[in-house]
Amino acid sequence: MKLDQISAATVRRAVEIYLDLAYPGSSRWRAPKMDLSGPGTAENLLPRFGDESEKQPDRLVHRYVLRLGNARYPHMKLVLEESILEAEYAFMVDTHDNLKVSPDAPDYERWNQVRAHNRELADEIEQRWQREKVPTVVDIKELIGTVEQIEATGSDVLVVDDDPSIRGAIEKLLEHAGLTVRTASNGKEALKAVAERRPDLILMDYQMPEMDGVTCCESLKGDPKTADIPVLLATRSQVDLASLTYADGFLVKPYRQDVLFSIVRKLLA
Repeated sequence: MKLDQISAATVRRAVEIYLDLAYPGSSRWRAPKMDLSGPGTAENLLPRFGDESEKQPDRLVHRYVLRLGNARYPHMKLVLEESILEAEYAFMVDTHDNLKVSPDAPDYERWNQVRAHNRELADEIEQRWQREKVPTVVDIKELIGTVEQIEATGSDVLVVDDDPSIRGAIEKLLEHAGLTVRTASNGKEALKAVAERRPDLILMDYQMPEMDGVTCCESLKGDPKTADIPVLLATRSQVDLASLTYADGFLVKPYRQDVLFSIVRKLLA
């Protein structure tokens, strides 16, 4: 949805739903107090958000955040960002829990439990938004009409992302561009999908449960049978230098359709 079409009332409702689910019952008193009063559109309220917009080669991709946290984790964010389609905005939840903890660390299991809770909560919030007509990435899928074709029409692309809304939007976009698309929700599922049918390209999220993108990429590149499959790693977080040796390309989230298509063309060539 265009930014000037999102009302201030919709922003307030998105925040209210988030806080109701993130701070249930007796924990409600811990919820942040947000003053988002006022008429008009979302644009009038943006000065009260943090600005995490990303500079892309040719323009700024806008991303606005409220760090609202939840009853178990203080760093989770409500995000209003420009989607893969230029000037189209959607609400999403960023769990903001990309910290890598070694399996040998004493809090490893507890940290995984927190991350699992965050992911479940994020899904619940986004599903509630969808039911109450708060614009999310799911709505972006409906805006994808006729898009430019990618020359390697019919190529098999595997999209790997634990967020079903993002995964579905990318799947639909690439299908409209003439590609054959399969999906997986984590690295383990991706390895199984590759074993079943070799893809021409893998578009993989960096941070996922079960097996993250770097670990999956390392496994693929370490196997002579799959080492030459190009992997495009998409991430919202900083990437350590070791990861550079495994992936064939990187996308910084949020990214736009033209940036995605440009890199996909190069890797399929």
